Amino acid sequence: MSHINKAALLTGSTDKGQLTEVGEIAYPKINDDQILIKAIAYAANPTDWKHVLGKWGGKGDIAGSDVSGTVIEVGPKVKGFEVGDVVSSFMHGNFSKTRGAFSDYVIADVNTTIKYDKSTFNSKPLEVGDHKSDSINTFEGAASINLGLVTVGLSFNHKLGIKADKQTNASKYILIWGGATATGILAIQVAKLAYGLKVITTASSKHHDFLKSLGADEVFDYHDSNVIEQIKKTGGANINYALDTVSNEQTFQSVYDATADTKDVAIDNLLFLTPDKIKTDDSRKVSFQTSLAYCVDGNDVNLNGLVVPSPPELVKEFNDFWFNVIPQYVTKLRHANLKVLEPGLKTTNEALELLREDKVAGQKVVFRAN
Repeated sequence: MSHINKAALLTGSTDKGQLTEVGEIAYPKINDDQILIKAIAYAANPTDWKHVLGKWGGKGDIAGSDVSGTVIEVGPKVKGFEVGDVVSSFMHGNFSKTRGAFSDYVIADVNTTIKYDKSTFNSKPLEVGDHKSDSINTFEGAASINLGLVTVGLSFNHKLGIKADKQTNASKYILIWGGATATGILAIQVAKLAYGLKVITTASSKHHDFLKSLGADEVFDYHDSNVIEQIKKTGGANINYALDTVSNEQTFQSVYDATADTKDVAIDNLLFLTPDKIKTDDSRKVSFQTSLAYCVDGNDVNLNGLVVPSPPELVKEFNDFWFNVIPQYVTKLRHANLKVLEPGLKTTNEALELLREDKVAGQKVVFRAN
């Protein structure tokens, strides 16, 4: 039986509303260690449009990084998945003519895929519009979490070197700058649930109650002129870890300054920021890191000459998080607030423009397949 496989493909244009077009592509062939997903819902991420503007992706590449759906084929070397499973997955889309999330049929790697309990899953589509954060029991909610969780796992288990030892971590703080971002929302929950850390985060005041409900111990408004002093007063010399989910030079400096009283600290960011971009104190012992989710498959990533390595220890430590930590807590996690758009791959341009024009805050943009 032949399958028609349509996808949202990059056009090569950077014009507003013209980043992608729907086209027909070949039906995917999986490797022995992969699964094939029939897509049901998609989530848009800033990296999707940034691949276009950064010219990391080319014309005809399949758009999208996050998808949920059902498994329709399983490679012979795959364990733990079977046909009919309800799953969500992340992949390096916007970069290849064979791999990408915004397609009818999607190739997925198991070490970025989550399986859900079908008996607790609601397959009914969410109505178009805004939806509050909830347990992950819909295809829209499931589609929204994988890139964020991959990023958090890579950051916590490898880059920051945090051990999932709640007793050891009980007196330690992690500073998550940008708690209301998609990654921040998940980082708060994982830091508290899986690692037992005390969590300090920043966000606009309107998000404070929500972030505390996710597990944040203290939330400060980054608009406050004395926000650094507030954070230092709370965390003192025990802010051992920090993740800057916003990752611009100003926030990077703020994170560095807020951890000044801690003798030994690890700071991670998501956009390749280096300490030469900020004012630093040579007397401090700080480990500066950068996390890129695309590295977790074991292949070095080349972004137009910027080569990001994927050493074996990175993959090993990330897989420990994915296969041993996440399964214990996925039923306790909540997705971000959702903005549900009209169904269909044709909606891709609308989703990407909402993100490019910064028209959503504290929400994940999701939409159903055709």
